[in-house]
Amino acid sequence: RDALTEEERDAFEMMLRKLTAERDLVGDAMVFAISRAEAAKEVVETLTESMTILETPIPSKIARLYLVSDILHNSSAAVAKASLYRGLFENCLVEIFQALGDKLASIDGRITAEGMKDKVLRVLRVWEVWSLYPQAFTAKLESLFLGKPIPVEGAAKDEDLDGAPLEDVDGEAIDGEELDGEPLDDDVDGEPIGDDDMFPEGQAGDGAGKPKTKWDDDEEEEEGDGARTSKSTPNLTRPTSGSRR
Repeated sequence: RDALTEEERDAFEMMLRKLTAERDLVGDAMVFAISRAEAAKEVVETLTESMTILETPIPSKIARLYLVSDILHNSSAAVAKASLYRGLFENCLVEIFQALGDKLASIDGRITAEGMKDKVLRVLRVWEVWSLYPQAFTAKLESLFLGKPIPVEGAAKDEDLDGAPLEDVDGEAIDGEELDGEPLDDDVDGEPIGDDDMFPEGQAGDGAGKPKTKWDDDEEEEEGDGARTSKSTPNLTRPTSGSRR
């Protein structure tokens, strides 16, 4: 089957509502997701929905991001269809990180904002170490989160910072002209400048009060250990040590 049963979906939604950054809770939710990989599309859609609501508290958003990370790491496990998670999440991560960026921009306190920024960026650094996605993609996610312009691949190298062709100060070519009435055939010392003068020997030149949603717990959630650095193992054991945050 490729869908969760009604009971399974209710159980997963309850896990997400109760989820904190506590290692065991994230591990339990990860095992639930991987062991039901045949319904990966519904799992990813449900988790994405829970992460794209502005009113969701920061601790809940971070805990759910940790869950995404653990599912992605274990997507290489020897479990039928677990590999589906990487591609399915790739299609949703832009939306997720845009929502994380919106949440970051809505924070008034500098310390709170810096704390969230640190945790999210550390997750991206871990994904780069794991080589989950191309570096250009994680750079795009980072830019979306930080509200910066998205890097453009293959930008022309002969353009200035504004994108206009580089010209001299007056905007006119100076080739063949002279600065003080004398031809510019020689360098300052009267000797032509060669490659040997430019490069050392052996080197060459290189060119609160928020409305509740179905994802909110009835009790206020406390932020867990946001600096954990455990990494789930491919056999779906609970995180114990390694690279989680």
